[in-house]
Amino acid sequence: MTSAWIARIGVFGALASSAIGACAVEPDVGPLLAGRCSDADTNPQASVSFAAEVRPLINRGIGAGGCSCHLQFPSGPGPGVQLGGLDLSTMAALREGGLSSGAQIVVAGQPCASILFQKVSDAPPFGSRMPLDGPPFLTAAEVALIHDWIAEGAINN
Repeated sequence: MTSAWIARIGVFGALASSAIGACAVEPDVGPLLAGRCSDADTNPQASVSFAAEVRPLINRGIGAGGCSCHLQFPSGPGPGVQLGGLDLSTMAALREGGLSSGAQIVVAGQPCASILFQKVSDAPPFGSRMPLDGPPFLTAAEVALIHDWIAEGAINN
């Protein structure tokens, strides 16, 4: 072996041993990119109206990115009401939540803790993103409306 080759092996060995030693410490891989959430209102100068802005998102039909599976119809309850117990037809029913969400469906002032916001967001922490028949899903601007409505206290205005 030449001395240059031996020097390369020595450098490689030093790098390998330092890399192995570094494995004992968690690597710094940068900031967490998924799962970040802030409860702050994204547009404090504008108030979100449940009746004028959020309710129409919920009432949109199947295939339009709405929550129609969780509504009551003259013909009977949608499948989301039947299976999960979550009825979004009225504010009172929404506040009751479903079988698994309960009162956590909307936590006034805390969109990050509100299951409604989590489930319409890009990466819900559990289960499927809603609406289940999406895409289309809610747009980023529509998700921001729900976020801000909850951040502002989730009032029936």
